[in-house]
Amino acid sequence: MTNQKQTGSYYTPQYLASFISKRVLSHFENRTRMSILEPSVGDGAFISELAQEENININLTALDINKAELNTASEKWNKKTASFLETDFLVYSTAKQYSAVIGNPPYVKKNILTSKQIELSKEIHSNEDLTEASVKNIWTTFLVKSNTLLSKNGVLAFVLPSELLQVKFAEEIREYLKNEFQRIEIFTFNDLMFECKGQDTIVLFAYKKAEVKGEFFTNISSKESLEQNDFTLKNNSLLVESNVKWTHHFLTSDELTFIDKLKNKLKTVNDYSESKPGIVTGANKYFIIDKETENEFNLSKYTKPIIQKGLFVNGSVVFSDEDIKKLEKNNHPTKLLQLNDNDKISKKLREYLDIGELEDLPERHKCGIRKNWYVIPNISKKPDAFFFKRSHLYPKLLKNNSDALVTDSAYKVGMRNGYDLNSFIYSFYNTLTLLLSELDGRYYGGGVLELIPSEFKKLSIPYNVVSNKQFDNFTTNFENKSNIEQILSQNDLNILNPTLGINNEDLLKLTEIRNKLKRKRLRK
Repeated sequence: MTNQKQTGSYYTPQYLASFISKRVLSHFENRTRMSILEPSVGDGAFISELAQEENININLTALDINKAELNTASEKWNKKTASFLETDFLVYSTAKQYSAVIGNPPYVKKNILTSKQIELSKEIHSNEDLTEASVKNIWTTFLVKSNTLLSKNGVLAFVLPSELLQVKFAEEIREYLKNEFQRIEIFTFNDLMFECKGQDTIVLFAYKKAEVKGEFFTNISSKESLEQNDFTLKNNSLLVESNVKWTHHFLTSDELTFIDKLKNKLKTVNDYSESKPGIVTGANKYFIIDKETENEFNLSKYTKPIIQKGLFVNGSVVFSDEDIKKLEKNNHPTKLLQLNDNDKISKKLREYLDIGELEDLPERHKCGIRKNWYVIPNISKKPDAFFFKRSHLYPKLLKNNSDALVTDSAYKVGMRNGYDLNSFIYSFYNTLTLLLSELDGRYYGGGVLELIPSEFKKLSIPYNVVSNKQFDNFTTNFENKSNIEQILSQNDLNILNPTLGINNEDLLKLTEIRNKLKRKRLRK
């Protein structure tokens, strides 16, 4: 699938366009005529499918801002009843109400939109009593505006990013959909349905009128399942009524109730600790250097040790100065260039700053707003611990026994009065907390798990006090583990039983739920 960052074009595979088109048309099978709007026609995948309909006379309106693509799409339409318009959907104005709006809207983040597009998006959302916070990506505005153009028994069918189901700004959009449509169908997928790295997608069908009302979900395991209509849509009202992300629609009401009951008995990460984002350099590849670059430009008096990303701290729960040395020995960037406004600029430092200016770093937003573009603000003391916001097999919380700082790939963690860091880290590594990380976090194409600050802070922790000797044993076991499941099997009852009274049967249930969540994220 072609990805064009500026236009947000993610072109739809033909089999998916075929499935969506046929499902929409089947809703109108008793009609002889209908009107369809495609607000961002792209390469015309949906046009090809709709053109094959013989029983319903379709009056088509197709829009796109790209004239060449619009012309290509128009060549796929073999009927007279169509209008192909070169325009931005955000400015499109009509009194017409459509039987269906269908397509794959662009995915463009707010910071890439023009000022005019941002203002139009705000206006469209405001007219539907939605806040400005929901204007984060242009697909949300396409969704909202498309709804306003539907007839009273219309159908909306869109290919959308999985953000709709799981990110904070989309909560308001989900509520909007629930209020505007009697029936919602969500199709999620085991595999990326598009050949596009990192973009996880879903399909949404929303019906203004329906005999069987509610929110229905299904997960598609293969392309063949779609083509053969081999799937079952299931209602999950408890999920929809709660704050659980819709990506977890495959959890049962019993499982959701069980989890909720346990986590509500516990305090959270935020009760025990304070956490803040790590250092924002504005250009990690420039400001975080390796030993060779440090020596070449005589920068050692200006550098401090730093961990650039979570990939560099695999396998342990304690990070030491020895670990920094190992990273340095393997030629990883471990040196943060920390300059001050009153530093005297040496000849060699000037040479390095010239490189940054040739790369236009002073023009970057985060560098440009500084008094001197090369002086990184808010570099505080080294953190006591750090939690890396992105992870793969399991989240990573580490004690910092080194002098290293950390980038904003992690949250700096310090304990509140009365609580012990060793006990906090030990208590974090249990099946319930790791399960909640899967449940409260979000994931994207490739299966990377991410927890934003608010999601990390609200994680429930069954806090148990341990001695230094117990923590040392835990650290040794952690470093020698074959996988995280080994640690969980050793620690779960010791951590969860004293705080929650969990027995082996409950623990097995928690483990099965966590594995189900993890398999879905990793597409196993």
